[in-house]
Amino acid sequence: MKIALLILLLAATQDDIDAKLKEFADTMKSAKSDPERIKAIDALAATRSMKAASKITQVISSPYPEAVRVAAADAVGKIGDVRAGAGLQAFVGSLGSLLQSEVPSRKEEQKVAEAAVRAIGTLRDRSAVKQLTGMTISANIPLMSAAIRALGQIRDPGCMEGLLKIHYAANSPESGGTTNPRKPLAPDTLWALRRITGQSLTTPDEWNKWYKSVGARIVVPPEESLGGLPAEVKQFAVYTGKGEVATLRRFDLVLLNPENYTKDELSNLFRPIALSGEPKAAMDKGFAGFVCEPEQAADLRKKFPKAFVIARGGAGKKAPAGANAVLVDDLDLKKPDDKELAELKDASAKSDTVTLAVFISDKKEDLQAAAALAKKHGYLLAYVSPDKDHAAIAAP
Repeated sequence: MKIALLILLLAATQDDIDAKLKEFADTMKSAKSDPERIKAIDALAATRSMKAASKITQVISSPYPEAVRVAAADAVGKIGDVRAGAGLQAFVGSLGSLLQSEVPSRKEEQKVAEAAVRAIGTLRDRSAVKQLTGMTISANIPLMSAAIRALGQIRDPGCMEGLLKIHYAANSPESGGTTNPRKPLAPDTLWALRRITGQSLTTPDEWNKWYKSVGARIVVPPEESLGGLPAEVKQFAVYTGKGEVATLRRFDLVLLNPENYTKDELSNLFRPIALSGEPKAAMDKGFAGFVCEPEQAADLRKKFPKAFVIARGGAGKKAPAGANAVLVDDLDLKKPDDKELAELKDASAKSDTVTLAVFISDKKEDLQAAAALAKKHGYLLAYVSPDKDHAAIAAP
């Protein structure tokens, strides 16, 4: 019975995607402004389907204006299907001289190229490691920065020698009044090296000594254990109801009642988090993580290094060690408490902890207020639930 229902769900989803593909094509033809086209791209990307990724990838290499093509590249990354990486790699490979140095006559291509590389990183496309590592030998500093950050997201040790070389170059001293053109890359190389290895080293000498000591035997730690959430997590939702899989797939992270979903349903969602129950049972069922009390976070991190640990936060609760994020529901949307915001910001600075702030409202203006609050505080993501029990879901 469950298999039959799943087949029906998949068929209905496919029909919906086909309808949205047609709607997308019609809108792109008839749209009279870039914002209209970008809105259509975002709507199609919300389906998270490979068909949508393939269609949107075509826009990246199209004659559309820069803003539309950049939005298309970012959308492909958001869809999250690593199979879309091949199309992105092909586009990047077609850029020719731009890969070696910024070309003044191709300013539009520059921003699109950076967005495409950024999307490859978001997809965690390991097949692109060789291409991206080759791009670190260049005079195109912004594109090199995008490639380095993408390598830090993919986290494949195969790029280590290339990263160590560019880290050394970026930290080379300036002398005789000359400027080191690669100096701006130093924060990127340091971030990427730390994300890949889990080490907290800094200088090129420290990194080279460590690399020689381990040789090619680099053990890449689980990304979840490094603190914070993946950079592509921009939207989350809390939902205690059943079903709504198609809508839930539009979010990068969803907090759910574990009793309401089967393992098959969870496999169709991005980073489902269990709101309650035993952590082990949640992980065995297919959840990517769980919500816990702050005092439990450090111990649970040791037990479940591959889990996203979300600690309950709020006024009076200390910043939890070992948590990727804190879930708070007591912030005032109109006038949030400055002291609590400062504490949350401090926790983020120390361990990259993200704040997941939940507000209750069915007013459109509150959706805008929550978005503005999240934009103002970079460590904070906001979700406005239609009701206090989270029994309904607000689609993004």
